[in-house]
Amino acid sequence: MPHLLRRRTRNADAAALLETFLVSAVVSFLGIRAFLALTGYPQVGGGGLHIAHMLWGGLLMLVALGMLLIFLDRSVQHAAAIVAGLGFGTFIDEIGKFLTSDNNYFFRPAVAIIYVAFVALFLVGRAVVGRRPLSPRESLANALDLLEEHLERPIDPHDRARIRGLLRQAPPDSALVPAVRHYLDDLPAAVEHDTWVEAVPARLAGAYERLAANAWFDRALVMAVVAYTAAALFGVLALALTLGPAAAPVTWTVSRAGESLSTLAGAALVARGVLALPGSRAGAYHWFLRGLLVWILVTQVFVFYGSQLAGLGGLAVDLVAYGSLRLALTSEVAAGGEA
Repeated sequence: MPHLLRRRTRNADAAALLETFLVSAVVSFLGIRAFLALTGYPQVGGGGLHIAHMLWGGLLMLVALGMLLIFLDRSVQHAAAIVAGLGFGTFIDEIGKFLTSDNNYFFRPAVAIIYVAFVALFLVGRAVVGRRPLSPRESLANALDLLEEHLERPIDPHDRARIRGLLRQAPPDSALVPAVRHYLDDLPAAVEHDTWVEAVPARLAGAYERLAANAWFDRALVMAVVAYTAAALFGVLALALTLGPAAAPVTWTVSRAGESLSTLAGAALVARGVLALPGSRAGAYHWFLRGLLVWILVTQVFVFYGSQLAGLGGLAVDLVAYGSLRLALTSEVAAGGEA
């Protein structure tokens, strides 16, 4: 099997697609649990029928599969990763019903099982994607795939620069490389964005570039990241202090231990990013994203296990920070930072 995988052409966006899928799945899972708790667990159906939301999850995954089978655009892949993640989170949320003889949705170990499934998917996906750089053949294949979206169309500077970077890593003796380079150079630049789907990311990237040009940007970013990490560590410390002999007794459960240890692990990754910031913004952002992924994929599930509503505020902040850092990392790479 590893030999077979090594012979396949890897997608340069595979790691980002995997992260998008998992984050969407966690958002879907936690969002459904919160919505049901707030609305008193309503049921869709009547007359002896109950339409389980597992079916909606299957429908979303079917839609994502259809998107991937019908369209070639790489942008569709990213949209499909979101839809598939939402569908998978909706689907796996009802696993408790299928592990118990009485179809118990509230089977408490179900949350831990879902957590294990998320982490296993993340680890397996990372193992398949690997940390090896793209081979020359894979670089050429990804350049051609990216270029497909711009056939006979204007191309924006970010995509043009990315394709050129891939071509620099492509086989130098390939007859395709100079032909693709020549075709790419002849494509007109995209001056206007026709839809808000294209305009909003461009404007956000432009706003980030203006912010990043300020001398105080690095210090402000470090202060924000450190403040948020300190708040997370303070929560762990407060929990630990309640376990002292003079404090009110608090039961040390697996969920509390998992919440504390995963918070510390995420904070350690963020701290590593702070140390890397003077040398490379892009490198630091990678570490920040790894820490946030630990908090989103691991810590929030343990928090949710203890209380279905307690982790929603933290999850919202984590997701905003994650989206902002993904945008910042994309802009840094486009500006010539390390990928």
